[in-house]
Amino acid sequence: MRKKQTSIRVRLAEVFIIVSFLVFAVNLFIFYSQNKAIRQIDNVYNSNIRLNELSGALEGMQDALYQYLNTKSSDKLEEYYTYEQDYRSLMQWLNTQTVRELDLLMEKNIYHISEAYLEEAQNAIEAKRGRNVSRYNEGFGRAKQLYGYLCSNIDSMNTAVFLHNSHKYSSLRSVLKYVIWFSLALLVGVMMVAIAWILVMTGKITRPLIELADVANEIAKGNMEVDFPAVETEDEIGTVSKACNKMIESIRVYIKKTKENYERENKLVENELIMKNDLKEAQLKYLQAQIHPHFLFNSLNAGAQLAMMEGAERACMFLENMADFFRYNVRKIDEDTTLQDELRLVDNYIYILNVRFSGDIHYKKQIDRRLLSLAMPSMVIQPIIENAVNHGIREMEGLGEICLSVYSKGDLACIQVEDNGKGIDPEIAGKIMRGESAHSEHERDSTGIGMDNVINRLRRYYNMEHVIDIRGRKGQGTEVILYIKKEKQDGTDFDL
Repeated sequence: MRKKQTSIRVRLAEVFIIVSFLVFAVNLFIFYSQNKAIRQIDNVYNSNIRLNELSGALEGMQDALYQYLNTKSSDKLEEYYTYEQDYRSLMQWLNTQTVRELDLLMEKNIYHISEAYLEEAQNAIEAKRGRNVSRYNEGFGRAKQLYGYLCSNIDSMNTAVFLHNSHKYSSLRSVLKYVIWFSLALLVGVMMVAIAWILVMTGKITRPLIELADVANEIAKGNMEVDFPAVETEDEIGTVSKACNKMIESIRVYIKKTKENYERENKLVENELIMKNDLKEAQLKYLQAQIHPHFLFNSLNAGAQLAMMEGAERACMFLENMADFFRYNVRKIDEDTTLQDELRLVDNYIYILNVRFSGDIHYKKQIDRRLLSLAMPSMVIQPIIENAVNHGIREMEGLGEICLSVYSKGDLACIQVEDNGKGIDPEIAGKIMRGESAHSEHERDSTGIGMDNVINRLRRYYNMEHVIDIRGRKGQGTEVILYIKKEKQDGTDFDL
């Protein structure tokens, strides 16, 4: 069973604590070693210092004794006792045991001579107080002689100890230098080991993070086929790696499902568009094919009557106009046309009507010739003229007038048809503008193409809702305006 690993924070804390402890231990060892060596160096000349202090106290004591014996000053006596106290304190470190070492034997001799000196000095002081001149002179003489012996022995011992201590000092200096270099090498070694360990530990921690970051960058660039590296650890990095792999797998599944749904929806939309286009085309074909035959028959009968009543010339012109009219319908039934062709068809239609109704229709037009090449669906103006005749002019008394205007209005071309007929009821006008059939399909002399047919075809052709306006008042005529775009639905511009 694999051992469970600790978290990254605990591992980093362990590295920091162990490294800090090692560095602290090494520094503590260095501090102890160097201080020990420095203390030994400082103690080398302590014996010389004490001998010098002993010699100084002895000299001060001898000088104070001499001054007191000569002057009998109490200050000098007090000074003597002060030096004596210091001297006796310094004598305590002198050896008093019988040993073989020369320096210790010299210390023992100095100690005993010092005892004798102090005794003779004290006898001289007491003799001075008793005013016994010969006695204190003898005591001072013996003390002075012992003083000379002490100074000689102290100087000899000081010189011997100094030579010994100098050799020892050199040895300790070498030891101290060795300790310093050894401590420095030990510190550097510990630091190198600590750095190497830190690099190894941080490498183990950061290497999986770097690999995860590289894979994340690949995914950010759009490469969804890469996998996050498998990190076989139980710390945070292992958890993140497993979570990322699960996440990328979920994203792939989601993308796959999204693509499938998108393709399915596109297919459905494509099928729906095909069905709508087929339906629209069928509806358009159906609307274009609704030509009522009664108009054709009545017109031909009128032409035959005219041919019988008048000469063949007018009959021929009439029949030619009729032929052009029906030829246009047959030829253009499945095609687009131009505004110029539509206006020519209206001219033919007005001629035919004036032949039938003995010139009762007065027709005038005002055309912006720049719009003549405009593309449009066929048979959209003639039904407007026919509607004005059948439902306006034919039921009025007097001369009927029809005015046709073509002009521009922004991005639209306007085709306006005005008559002076009986007008139109607003309710009927509203039904017509909504694309509803407002008249019977079997009304007399009709081509069979109603206003609803025209409006529905224009709306489909130009893909816009507002294609017509109808204005009229009862007994005052009707005004119809068709709105068509100046360009086709595919965006082709026309040179007008």
